[in-house]
Amino acid sequence: MNISTNFTVFLVLAITLISQVNFGQATRYSVYISNGLGNGDQLTIHCKSKDDDLGVHTLRAYQHWSWTFKVNIWETTLYWCDMNTIKHHGSFKVFAMHDDIIDMCNSNECLWSARDDGLYLKDNSKDSWFLKYKWEY
Repeated sequence: MNISTNFTVFLVLAITLISQVNFGQATRYSVYISNGLGNGDQLTIHCKSKDDDLGVHTLRAYQHWSWTFKVNIWETTLYWCDMNTIKHHGSFKVFAMHDDIIDMCNSNECLWSARDDGLYLKDNSKDSWFLKYKWEY
């Protein structure tokens, strides 16, 4: 390849990446996790992505915790959370672009509720909750 061809390829790639970034206006999403466990049980959560560790949080009954973020330019943003109760444990994907999860996160809000039988996701378009994951044990 000569210099002119290399420059053209570079220019096309740069324009493509800039257009995907949407000039700094990338979509913002929020993930909310609430403790809906019975008997006043606490919920300990540790959420992270490939790039971000959001730390360990302990939620008392009916408390919630949330975070807001922008998806990356490749739209491969993925968050998962390890969750523990006195009786149960699980590791769950709570956000992923191009996944059935995102289809239920209308208004860019993913609402999760940890309950005695597992983790529920709210389908905002239907205003209803459904069991997405059962506890691993």
